[in-house]
Order: sequence, then structure tokens, then C-alpha cells
Amino acid sequence: MDGSLFFPIGGALIILALILSALGIRGRDKFPPSRPVLIGGSVVFAAVVACTAALAAVNASHEKEERDEELAEEQEHAEAEQPVPPPEGGTPAEELPAEKSPAAGGAPVAQGAETALDVTSPEDGGLSFEPNALEASPGTVTISYDNPSPVAHNINLEGDGGVLESSEDVTDGAVELTAQLQPGAYVFFCSLPGHREGGMEGDLLVQ
Repeated sequence: MDGSLFFPIGGALIILALILSALGIRGRDKFPPSRPVLIGGSVVFAAVVACTAALAAVNASHEKEERDEELAEEQEHAEAEQPVPPPEGGTPAEELPAEKSPAAGGAPVAQGAETALDVTSPEDGGLSFEPNALEASPGTVTISYDNPSPVAHNINLEGDGGVLESSEDVTDGAVELTAQLQPGAYVFFCSLPGHREGGMEGDLLVQ
């Protein structure tokens, strides 16, 4: 049922009521002229009233739906324009300058700082690193380990949270490992059974 018909039918109802009122006033002694006319007129009048009421309900429902749609669109538009708040603590992580980006271990370090370190061990397979004390700047640290002996060794980097990086075993060759390090003290060692206990470890100071 089209709610837009409410207005013409409502107008027709008003006109019909005025006509009936005029007829009743002018010919009150002989209006209605007969009982069938009275019944028929009452039925027509009741039908017009019922139709008008139904159309009024439909029209109100349509207006409510349109208003709800407008409110929903306004809400979506407002949410789209609302700026996204930064996470607790201030500036979002992706907007931090490079020098404040987190490195392995959680603390901010300077990005772009790179340190290359060389470590070796004796040709006779002795259980030691040469040198056994290293220093590096915070950032990317690469340790190149050369094992010139036929005895297998490897190199591992350990921090407060445990082992950070590990290399494969190597004989008469070289391997390397790379880690993002924050300032602090670290240990590098060989993980093969008995090698670390035999003295094959060293200190790495990052500052």
C-alpha cells in the first residue's frame, strides 16, 4: 500500500464529511431519505475512514524508515571522519622515527648502526675463540666465525632471554650470524657437547 495516497484520500474524506454535513443541515427533516441510503452512506464513510487510517499508518512507517536510514548514514559518516586515537602511551609505533624503533629484546635502538665482527679458533681444534672479548654498537651486529680446523665447532649468541641466534656446525670453513641488539652484555659460545665447558665462549659488550 502506497503511503503517498494518504493525502488525496484524506482530502476526499474531509470533502465527503463536509458534503454530508451540508446535506444534513439543509435537509435535516428528510435526510437521509431512506434507511438503505443511511446504511450505504455509513458503509462508504466507514470504508473511507478505515482506508485513510491505514494509509496514515503506512505513511508514518515509511517516514520512520527513511529517518532511520538517514541517521545510520550520518553515524557512518561521523565514524569515518573520526580520527583514530593513538595507542596508550602516545605516538603509534609506525610513526616513530627510526632511532626509536624497537630492536630484539624490546628496547629502542638506533636503526642503521651496523657492526661487523670477526672471530676464529685455533687450527689445532683447541676449545677457544680468538678474540674472546668483543664490543659493538647497538643495532645490527654480524659475527663472522672462521674455523680453520677439522674439529667441528659452531657459534651461538646468548642474551638475558636465552639464545638469540645460532649457526650451523662448521669444519675448515666459515659461518656467520646476525642479530639486532640493544645495549647490554651478551655471550657467544660453541654449543657442541663439552666445548663451552672447555672454555669455548666469549663476551660481547654492546654500548
